[in-house]
This record gives sequence, structure tokens and C-alpha cells, in this order.
Amino acid sequence: MFRTLIYIFIALSSIYSCHAKNDNEYFYGIDKEITPINHNKEKLKSLYRREFDKYKKTHELKYLLSSKYVENSLYSDDKLKKISIIYEMLRINDDEYTYITVACNFFLGLELETTSPKLSLQFLNEAIKIEEKEPTNMFLPHIYHMKGRWYLNHGNYSVAKQYFNRALQSFKKEDKLYIASMHNNFGLCDFNMGDIDRAIEETRYGIKILESVKNLTEEELFFLYDMKGNLGDYYVSKKNFPDAERYLNIEIEFYKTRDKYSLNVIQNLSTLINLYRIWGNKKMEDEKEKEIIHTILAIYPKLNITTQKIMACAILQKYYSKTNDLENLKKYSNELLILNKKRNKEIIKDLDNVSDILNGYIIKNINQEYDYQIEYQRRKSIFLIVLVMVLVVIFARALLNIRKKNREEKYKLETQNIILENNKEDLEKNIEMHRGKIENLHLNLNLKMETEKAFLEHLKKIKKSKNIDAEETVKDLFFKINNLLQIDEKNHNLMNESSVENDKFMKKLSGMFSGLTEHEVKLCVYFRLNLSSKEISLLENITPGSVRVYKTKVKSKMKLSREEDLSVFLNSIK
Repeated sequence: MFRTLIYIFIALSSIYSCHAKNDNEYFYGIDKEITPINHNKEKLKSLYRREFDKYKKTHELKYLLSSKYVENSLYSDDKLKKISIIYEMLRINDDEYTYITVACNFFLGLELETTSPKLSLQFLNEAIKIEEKEPTNMFLPHIYHMKGRWYLNHGNYSVAKQYFNRALQSFKKEDKLYIASMHNNFGLCDFNMGDIDRAIEETRYGIKILESVKNLTEEELFFLYDMKGNLGDYYVSKKNFPDAERYLNIEIEFYKTRDKYSLNVIQNLSTLINLYRIWGNKKMEDEKEKEIIHTILAIYPKLNITTQKIMACAILQKYYSKTNDLENLKKYSNELLILNKKRNKEIIKDLDNVSDILNGYIIKNINQEYDYQIEYQRRKSIFLIVLVMVLVVIFARALLNIRKKNREEKYKLETQNIILENNKEDLEKNIEMHRGKIENLHLNLNLKMETEKAFLEHLKKIKKSKNIDAEETVKDLFFKINNLLQIDEKNHNLMNESSVENDKFMKKLSGMFSGLTEHEVKLCVYFRLNLSSKEISLLENITPGSVRVYKTKVKSKMKLSREEDLSVFLNSIK
């Protein structure tokens, strides 16, 4: 009855606590599909439609989430849209799928890195906490990397190195780009901590890793030249101007062939100008600086990001101030003023938009939590009412069954007591009879031993005696042999009287210990009767020594210690 109650309880509970089985591997597969087509909008749209169609057909949560996951990649250039989609995924998922929870926290940490650093760190910490507890084998090294970068940007270089090292230990050997990136990060930390030689060594190692890879991707090529640019910066600090100029120009030439790296070109040109100013060669400084200004002027009209224009304007303003070109100085000073105001508005707008998204997410969560609590209480009340009713019925039924069973048990006990009383005398007589049979068996065995001794002694006398009455001797031997045969027959009869019980015992013993041979099982019948080795040898026509060997083997197969009594153990088997 108790078991029935448990089953009913489980069945009722399952109605209200049924959740979809986690399928994190599915999202991992979607991510692998996105990676090679990340810059192909049409293919991403096709993948999005495929996943959303699955959701429309099945209404399964995982397909809605997978479509949102793809949609997030579609808006790689729209930061606010991405943040909105990520928050929506986090809300819809509601911690159902670990993969999505970790991914959303990680993505939000990335997107809020510059606008809301503290909030970014909170999301990264949450992702690490979940990932370390229930790994998805996807994000952890990247989250360590991101958290290391957070500490690097905030000037805590020793802690940053710790997280970069954790990331390095977590990446696989084939992750060449990420491994090289960690050594580049070590170099950045060492440079900021004043160990320039160590920074150069780490960066060179990172460059060596990537240069060993054949057919580098665009991402890998960009990072390779970025590290070479960092190496140029370090050589500037070392006042190794020729090497600094060489590596900075290598990076600039790579960026010039790709419009999307305009900001990197401006940054490197700014570093080159500083290099020539501290080199000490006035003539070269003027010539090189003039070339750089022409390059910036050629690039400037192509710049469409405010921060890029601000950096370029600042370089031009400084140059025209130095050369006393008042007209251009005024022009770019005004341009810089306008750009700074524009950038401030953009920052405020971004902060407001992010704030609106966060507030909207919080309000949705509060409403969702409130609705959930109401629904939860309603379900809980229904569940409790049903449970109470079921319990009342079950206990009433149980009470009736118990009373009925008690009456039946009482009747059975009374009947059994009568039967036991009737059988008690029969059992006592049976035990006494078996005890007598065992005593007779022992007496017969002793008699057989004595007869055999007399028989052997008589044979010895015949062998030694010269005057033999052949007829008398044969009669005497025949008489003794007949006595031995009669004793064996009595022993055989005594054993056969218990044959049914012995057969039952032998079958059970064979089932318990399948390693026992047929002969060993038969000997166990004698061991059970506590017969001596000599007595058993007489019954089986083997030597006492062989009996002892068999006994040792049997105990070994039964895993009994030397001190344990085999007879006691065998008699415990019923």
C-alpha cells in the first residue's frame, strides 16, 4: 500500500514538474554551423529560417532558442540589437539549457565590456560559476580569456595573467590562434609591468605559433600582424628604433589593403609619428611625418566611425600646430570639437539604450516571476487538494485491509500452532531416529575398520606360516569378507535412507558453488555428517590423505578460512 502511495505521488508530481530534457549538444552543433558562415548573411538567414520553421512546427523551446542564437549572429554590427536578442534568449531559456545560459552571460560580458564594465564582470563571473560546475566544454577557456582582458584593461596585470594562464591550460593543442593570443596577452601584461624583454619574448613566441600554420584564415592573419605591431611598440620602448619602424610598417602595409582595419592604420601611424619624434633625426622626422600626414589625409574621407575620425583629427591638429599651419589647424580643431560632441552623444545614447534594455529585461523578469508565483500557488493548491483526497481514500482502504489481514493472520497463527504442536512429537522422533542412524554408521565403520585389521593380520600370518590348512584358511577369509560386505551393505542402506534429503542438499550446494565437482559435492554429504577422514576413506575407498586434500579444496572454493568449521557451514545450508 505504501508503494502504491509513492507511485501515485510521483505520477501527480510529474504533471506539474515536467521539464524538457537538456539537449546542450544540439546548440553546440548550431554553433559549429555558424562559425564557417559567420560573415555570410544569406547563409545565416537560411539557417535562421530553418530553425524557426522547426519551432513553428513543434513549438519546442530549444528550436526557438536555436533560431534566436542564429539571429544574434545576423546582427554582428548592431550592438544594441545583439544585446536585446541575448537578453531575450536569457529570459526565454530561464536556466533550462546550461549551454544557452552560459553563452548569454558570456556574450553579454563581451558586449558590455566598454559601456558597463562592472556589469560585464558580473555576467562573466556568472558564466564561469555555471561552467565550472556543469561544463559545456565550449566556453570556459574563452570566458577565462575575457576575464583576463577585463583585468588587463583595468590595470590589474598580475590577476590578468592568472586568467590568461587558465585559458591557456584549457585550450586544445589545435587551437593555435587562441594559444598564440594568450602569449600575446602575457606580453601585454609584462610590458605594462615593466618587463619589456619578457614581453618581446612572449610576443615572438605567439608570432612563431601562427607562422607555423598553413593557409591562415583572415582572423588569424589579422592577429598575426597585430602581434607584429605590438612587437614594434615594445621596440620603441627599448629605443630599438630600426626594429620598431620595421614591425610597425609591416603591420601598416597589411592594414592598408583592407578598409575594415582603418582604425588600426590610424593607431599605428600615430605610433610611428611618436617614434620619429624621439628618434633624434630631425630631417628624417620631418620627412616621415609629412608622409604619414598625407596617408592620413587620404584615409580620412573613408572613415565612417566617430572614434576613428577623432583619432585622425587629433594627429592632424597636432601636426598643423607644430608646422604653424593656422588655416588647417583651425579646420581640424573645429572638426575635432564637433566629433567629440558627436561621440559624447553616441556614448549617452548607447548608455540610455543599454539602460532601457536592462530595465525592460528586469521589468519582464519581475512580471514573469509574479505571474509564475500566482500560477505556482494555483497549481500547488490544486495539487494539495487532489493529494489530500487521494490520501483519505488510500488510508481508509488501508485501514480496512489491515483489519481484514489481522483477522486472517490471527486465524492462520492459531491453525499453525495446532499443526506445530502435532508435528513437534514427529519431529523429535525423526531427529532421534536420524541420530541413531548416524551412531550406527559410526559403529559400523569402526567394526569395518576392526574387521579389516583382523583380515590383514590374518593374511600376514598366512604369509609367514609354512604349515597352512588351505581349506580352513579359505573358509576363514570367506567369513571375514562376508562380514565386510554386510557392514558395507548396512552403511549403504543407512545412506540411502536419507537419499532424498541428500539429493536436495547436493542440488542446492551445486547451485551455490558451481565450481565444485560432482565428487566434491558427494563428499560434502559426509563432511556435513562430521565423519572423520578415515571414516570417509573407508566409505569411498580412498586414502585419508586424499579426503583431507578434498576438504581443503572444498573450503577454498567456498572461500572459507582455515579456522572456519566446514561441517558447521554445511549444516547451515537448508
